[in-house]
Amino acid sequence: MKTQDALEALKTGSGVAERQFALLQAVAREVTADPKSRMAKELVLRALEHRDVFTKTQPILSSLVRETGLFPYLDDPTLSIRDLLALEFHRPEALEDIIFHQEQALIYHKLLAGKNVVLSAPTSFGKSKIIDAVIATCRFTNVVVIVPTLALLDETRRRLQGQFSGQYHIVGHPSQQPTEDRNIFIFTPERVVLYKENFPKIDFFVLDEFYKIGGQSEEDRRVVALNEAFYYLYKKHRAQFYMLGPNIQAISEGASQRFDFEFISTDFQTVVADIVDVRAPTEEDRFRELVRICRNAEEPTLIYCKSIPQVNRVAEMLLDANIQGSAVDTEPAADWLSREFHPDWVLPRALHAGIGIHYGPLPRSIAHEMVRFFNGDRIQFLICTSTLIEGVNTKAKNVVIFENKIARKNLDYFTFNNIKGRSGRMFEHFVGRVFQFHKEPEPKLPFVGFPLHSQDKNTPEAILIQMDEEDLEEKARERVKITVESSPLPINVLRENHGIEPGEQTTLAVKILSDLNRYNALLAWSNLPKYEQLKACCDLIWDFWIRRRRNDISSAKQLTLKLWQLSKGQSLAERIENELKGEPRYAAKSPSEAVERLLRFDRNWAGFDFPQYLMALDRIQRHIFTQENMHCGNYSYYAGQVESLFLPGLCAALDEYGIPATLTMKCGFLRRAETVTDALSQLGSADLRTLDLHSYEVELLESVREGN
Repeated sequence: MKTQDALEALKTGSGVAERQFALLQAVAREVTADPKSRMAKELVLRALEHRDVFTKTQPILSSLVRETGLFPYLDDPTLSIRDLLALEFHRPEALEDIIFHQEQALIYHKLLAGKNVVLSAPTSFGKSKIIDAVIATCRFTNVVVIVPTLALLDETRRRLQGQFSGQYHIVGHPSQQPTEDRNIFIFTPERVVLYKENFPKIDFFVLDEFYKIGGQSEEDRRVVALNEAFYYLYKKHRAQFYMLGPNIQAISEGASQRFDFEFISTDFQTVVADIVDVRAPTEEDRFRELVRICRNAEEPTLIYCKSIPQVNRVAEMLLDANIQGSAVDTEPAADWLSREFHPDWVLPRALHAGIGIHYGPLPRSIAHEMVRFFNGDRIQFLICTSTLIEGVNTKAKNVVIFENKIARKNLDYFTFNNIKGRSGRMFEHFVGRVFQFHKEPEPKLPFVGFPLHSQDKNTPEAILIQMDEEDLEEKARERVKITVESSPLPINVLRENHGIEPGEQTTLAVKILSDLNRYNALLAWSNLPKYEQLKACCDLIWDFWIRRRRNDISSAKQLTLKLWQLSKGQSLAERIENELKGEPRYAAKSPSEAVERLLRFDRNWAGFDFPQYLMALDRIQRHIFTQENMHCGNYSYYAGQVESLFLPGLCAALDEYGIPATLTMKCGFLRRAETVTDALSQLGSADLRTLDLHSYEVELLESVREGN
């Protein structure tokens, strides 16, 4: 049998049992020629999809699995001595229930040998298992795991908490303090930067989605934070590191020597995918085809959309088409969401039909529940934006790439590949299925630069100013020198305002100095500002650091109003109703749009951007007014209130652990807790039956308690 004939037979599953010897003979021929080739692995993986019918040839199939390095799939009880020895060699020393594939074992042993590794590998490679295996050796006292999003932080924290809470203190929120014993810190780059003064000596750090370090947009403060976090842990702590991410083309020349790492790029895959091209020339055709796909789907299906409005729109469209996916015990969650948000929000209505949604601004507690429901087979469909694609693991058999954009920007091949790689999952589906509604982008993977190494004209000064002078190239050193010498602000203020270009800090400072008395009257406030004081702060922040529409806010005036309204202490349901009222041209057109607006503002503006900008302005006004012997303000209390959405206690922090703010308010022991660690400890011993809670609220608390 020819290779192509064997491939087609394994794809269709036709006559596999009857032709198992001939099929495996064709597979063996390909494996013998080159066991590392993509075709060899694909044939073996497709054979594994039908492993139950290879009744007479299991030893042959097991041998082919071993030859291609897919050792985790060797579970035949009649394995030969040779296969058993190979299996044990690929078992990490401290995790008995894990078997590495060939490439995982290679990376693992390099890390145990003390080497720094930067790994570029497919989505299905199993990069995170290497993290777990290295930590399990307990060779490192203090470990930092850096992840790009709160969604991935939540997943990583739960995974590591479940495995290592007996050996390590898990710090998942900056309000928590380390112990004097072993600690694992799981932070976003921004939180690493903010936590600098609290870290003990770090031995080992992990940087997930490392390709983001190469972004060079001066407006992307997250890129600056990621570079600063890496530099701090590498330079100040001299910590060993493991950086991981999806396939890229190459990394900037010289970076591996400068930062002493080995760059390893591999295309080793543990699942394969069938590609289905969907040709639908009009929007109406596209929706019709999507409905057809969902109606015929029997397995977990992920649907990618370009934006939050499109997620809502697709969910509404599937409901209108009476799509009914598998829905298991979703009624309590749907009822609770209707009460807490709005009965006509698309999510609670969709849950009844086995459909969930996932996007960045969703409260962490709800976003986690969507993934939990999907992976637990309680819903069949999950409609998402790119936020779910960035590292969060699901058990999707099918991935529908419904749109070829992120917001207004076309998907590049790198991002497209990352989305496509979400189909199939190790031990769940050997073969995934990808439905493509648009032509695949030109196959061109990105080149990832290291701004800390290149230090060229595109490298933001916000990165350069954080570096020690001895690590700066001559031209970069001169750039920093000119910037510092021309600024009325000292270098410590310019540095403490992480992520904001020093030149932009300087121009704002010059503006304040140009009208000292006026700005002193407006900016020298403490605790809670008056409306005109808040507006003055927003005007400066907007005019000098933002300057354009961002996350639905298009002016300083609008930002001021939204912040003022947030401080009034209304419930989310009341705020949603207010968003639906008012002038028709400004009011939300649907409850789903109203929910989206508020969640986007709460997550992006109140929960992150504004408090960071406000505290940067606070440092600037403090320095200027102190130098001029004038009264200065203190914005720390107000910034903290905004960041916590004016909710008491630990509401905002516990939401990241899966407990919605309204539920924290209902539980006295959570409301009164002084630290996250204390709250979680009390939850562990609480008798939930004695509390007057909705049945789904009890389920939420039990899920957090059990670490699911």
